[in-house]
This record gives sequence, C-alpha cells and structure tokens, in this order.
Amino acid sequence: MSGGGLPEPPSGLGVPTDPEAGPEGRGWAPHDVPSAAALLEAVAEFLESEVLPATAGRVRFHVRVAANVVALVAREIVLGPGQSAAHAARLHELGVRNDAELAAAIRAGALDDRAAEVRAAVRDAVADKLAVANPGYLRPDGAGEGEGGGADRVAP
Repeated sequence: MSGGGLPEPPSGLGVPTDPEAGPEGRGWAPHDVPSAAALLEAVAEFLESEVLPATAGRVRFHVRVAANVVALVAREIVLGPGQSAAHAARLHELGVRNDAELAAAIRAGALDDRAAEVRAAVRDAVADKLAVANPGYLRPDGAGEGEGGGADRVAP
C-alpha cells in the first residue's frame, strides 16, 4: 500500500512506470506515473482482491462486473492505439477504408480471389478485440492462419 491507503499499481498489464515511456496510456506528458491504465488496473485488483471477498449475492456480482469493466478499459487504453493502427493497415492492404466497406466487398464477391488475406485480416481483428474484451478467450499457443496485428489467434 502506498500513502493514503491506496494499493500500489500492479504490473500485470506490463505498464511501465517511466513517465517518458510514451503514448498508449503509458505516461503522457505532462502527467506523472502511475498512468491512467495503471490506476485502472489498481482499482480492478482492489475490487477483486479486497471488495469481492467481502461481499455476497447481488453486490458481489456487481463488484465482479465493475472489476471486469475497469480491467477492460485499462487494456483498451494500453492496446487500443496500436490495434487501431494495425487494423487500418489491414484494411488498407485489402483496398477498403473501413469495416463497412470490407463487409460490402465481401458480400459483393470483390475479394473472393483474396480469401486467405480476408480471413487473416478478420481473424486478427477478432484477436485484437478479444485481447481487450476477454483475453482468456484467446488461444495461448498462438496457432492460426493469419499474420498481422493480432495479439494471439482465435480458433480457426
């Protein structure tokens, strides 16, 4: 515990404590450490380790939901900018500007001759979404067909 009775920010997200570490929620100037992501991670850990065991029933359920939401937001702060850039690059490689154009091109058969590339891009996008929403759903072995920004792979 640090001063003021607050828990020390945990390091499970790999968020550096160096204020010069750069963007992606890791020490934006002029803000000091801990970063917003580290603070959110500390709140999630506090809810899970201190509050959850002390509650029951409906309140326990809501504490679990709150802890999950806080952890999700922390992951999005850290991973979101890189994932967004990787997704834009994947779409650009397929010759579309956004997901709606990709869906329209798939429906129209315009990318049928690039099916493997489309599968890889969609798989990587799903892996990126899961890395934020529920990393436990990702396959730990990294197996999969696609290459790109996906943190891991989802089952084919």
